[in-house]
Amino acid sequence: MAKSAMSDIDANAVAAATIFREARLLDRGEWADWVAMYREDAVYWVPAWLDEYETTSDPATQVSLIYHDARRGLEERIERIESRKSITALPLPRTVHQISNVEASETGPGQISCDSVFAVHVYDPRIARGHVHHGRYRHLLTRDGEEWKIARKVITIANDRVPTLLDFYSI
Repeated sequence: MAKSAMSDIDANAVAAATIFREARLLDRGEWADWVAMYREDAVYWVPAWLDEYETTSDPATQVSLIYHDARRGLEERIERIESRKSITALPLPRTVHQISNVEASETGPGQISCDSVFAVHVYDPRIARGHVHHGRYRHLLTRDGEEWKIARKVITIANDRVPTLLDFYSI
């Protein structure tokens, strides 16, 4: 077996630093810095559950909770939030992302695949209630010069009975 250019320890460190930074930016509402972490052709996908055991596998032909096939879709959502014309985002909920069980490996030159688990604590000040979304992340990271960009993010929500709004900042 050929030796990888990057050790699994290095891949884990890069992946963890990237997804922890992503979580921090989401929690702080630093949308421009957050979306800049994504490649222009990045896929952001939250599949729906087909049944108790299987999620949808094709966003082109099956239902998704959220699907963007390029960073522009995320940028448009941010524009709606910042314009204050999105009634569902007034006021924005407060969030705390917790991520663990980060497992990453280099899958090609300048490419890292990473699996992790998450819990996002969401507090909605409109109704003075909180809830938690939890599930699994799968990130595909690619090297872009000296930085790592998110090329693909798949979010599988384990508790998919959503009590209120589901948006990029709450998962």
